Amino acid sequence: MAGRAPYAPIFLLLAVAGCSRDAEEQVKPVDPAVSAALAGPLLTEPDLAAMNGAGRALTGTGVASALIPANLYTPEALDAARAEAKAQFGGAVPSAPAASGSDKAEGGQTALHALRTAFGKLPCESAANWSAIWAARLPQPFAPFPRGHVEEAVGADDGACHFRSVTYRIGVGPAEAVDYHAAQAKKGGLSVDHRANGDAHALVMAKGPLSATVYVRPGPEGLTEVQIVTRGG
Repeated sequence: MAGRAPYAPIFLLLAVAGCSRDAEEQVKPVDPAVSAALAGPLLTEPDLAAMNGAGRALTGTGVASALIPANLYTPEALDAARAEAKAQFGGAVPSAPAASGSDKAEGGQTALHALRTAFGKLPCESAANWSAIWAARLPQPFAPFPRGHVEEAVGADDGACHFRSVTYRIGVGPAEAVDYHAAQAKKGGLSVDHRANGDAHALVMAKGPLSATVYVRPGPEGLTEVQIVTRGG
């Protein structure tokens, strides 16, 4: 027994590691909205790190595309999402206005870049923080298409500084997403200016102090990527 004692710590470590792996394998996302709201690993956004004096890391959304449940975009799930969208407009989503030009149709590579594409660099960007909760705090009427999966979100509510930038993906085609967001905006009394360049679209909207742009384009794996940016309101 005395000769085997030195190996005990190794066996103990292996046992602990095995338990940890088992626990990790049991943790699976129940719902994309729930997993989006969970605190995730810290992410560093270079632009934001340069803006604040401390250069501190900002909390990430906790959402990665790998967390999208495999059954979220099955034909049945998409039919249900379309039905929910149509129900908001009495059974049919109105068509978006025809595109009036091809400029401004491209969004940004990230949620922050999309914000700057729409509005330029905001003087209060240092107040921004990253969290999927901003998807739930979008002004009306800018809710994502039903059953959309939030990929990235950044926003701020600091004194007179109010902005949001949310990126999500959905399995419906770009044209359906454009129609849905244009119909939401019109229902909310906003003006809508549609720009398009091929499969890339932008809906430029405004009402009083609130201004917004919704970028829609083909995304990875056959999904549609939508970026919603708002300022004021």
